[in-house]
Amino acid sequence: MRSIGVEPRVNFQALKLGYDLANDFSDKKLNSKKITFFTTGTVAMTYPELLKQIVQDGHEVANHYHYHDLMFKETNEEIDRNLGLAKEAIFKACGIEPIGFRAPVFSIPKDRVDIFDVVAKHFEYDSSYVLYLNRYKKEDYLLQKPFTLENLKEFPIVPKPFLMKKVSIKSGGTFLRLFTKKMMKEVMTFNHELGFTPLVYMHPYDYLENKEFWVPLKEFFKTKNISSFARYPRQFQWQGLRNKSVFPKLDFILEDFEHQGTMSELLR
Repeated sequence: MRSIGVEPRVNFQALKLGYDLANDFSDKKLNSKKITFFTTGTVAMTYPELLKQIVQDGHEVANHYHYHDLMFKETNEEIDRNLGLAKEAIFKACGIEPIGFRAPVFSIPKDRVDIFDVVAKHFEYDSSYVLYLNRYKKEDYLLQKPFTLENLKEFPIVPKPFLMKKVSIKSGGTFLRLFTKKMMKEVMTFNHELGFTPLVYMHPYDYLENKEFWVPLKEFFKTKNISSFARYPRQFQWQGLRNKSVFPKLDFILEDFEHQGTMSELLR
């Protein structure tokens, strides 16, 4: 909602339902191995009870910035301030200072790797960088930040190129919903063979089935930016397409890949 110029609100019921389903999946399908939940500072401020529950259940709370903003549009000074606000909000909510970070919409591109210097001031690991190997070689990334930073461990998202390297497919989000379970497993295998940790990422709206996060049209009329109206039908992409396929795809992936636990455990 913030992206269309309307003050964002937290959908408490939808977030709680999304958490309960993920926690139940952890208990039943992941041998009770825990999950990392990346949360914004604003969610921590308005729904601290959820963060307390996440910690109580043994999962990890990591940072997903303060607002869900595109970081490359901000200065490093603004980023530093927002990271501090988010960390403080999370600590106040659940008593845990997060050691991990993921940028909203993976919004740290190759021409803004200077942002990782700021991230490294606040966190021990990051999982924001998308490596497009249809555009650059693996070595082109590894010789630059964040991989050259000694005090920051990077767990990148590495899409697999398809269709003669014209399309890059990630193992999460909209890609997880839209593409086949075999393609998702191919992406995971691609990561493993390159020496990267295969990762699956999801938002609650990726697997909730009744459009719980749907923003009604009346909210779009509150914005003064006409172009923002284009985001109304795009909600079908984010929360209306093949949501029911997500958990069966995870079951299929788990036939070959064992869940390793939280991101912080990978540091060890």
